[in-house]
Amino acid sequence: MKSVKRIDSVFVPVTDIEKSEKWYMNTFPFKVVYRSSDGDYVGFRFDEKGELKTALTLYKVDKMPERNHIAFNFYCDDVDGFHSYLTKQGNRVSDIHGGDGMRFFDLFDPDGNGLGIVTF
Repeated sequence: MKSVKRIDSVFVPVTDIEKSEKWYMNTFPFKVVYRSSDGDYVGFRFDEKGELKTALTLYKVDKMPERNHIAFNFYCDDVDGFHSYLTKQGNRVSDIHGGDGMRFFDLFDPDGNGLGIVTF
């Protein structure tokens, strides 16, 4: 019996929960769906009706772990428009790249976590 239906939450380490929460809320169409009583976790889902999408949960760390690759991608219909918007907002982004039917770029949060933005 296969009862698993989706990835429920992706966890992202951050050093400053409040600063990161504000950045994620200003960058993506999220709503807060969870906040731990100790203030070490805050969870988001996309602010839309319909089937639940994967949540993103920030968790507090004292030191950022080393990462050699982005952990996941966000899908975007308009990579060029979103890239332009993020750049104008002063966000750190890579150039747009393409290949194998995809176009994508990396966006970096305040702690340097790489977040992929992709369309295909």
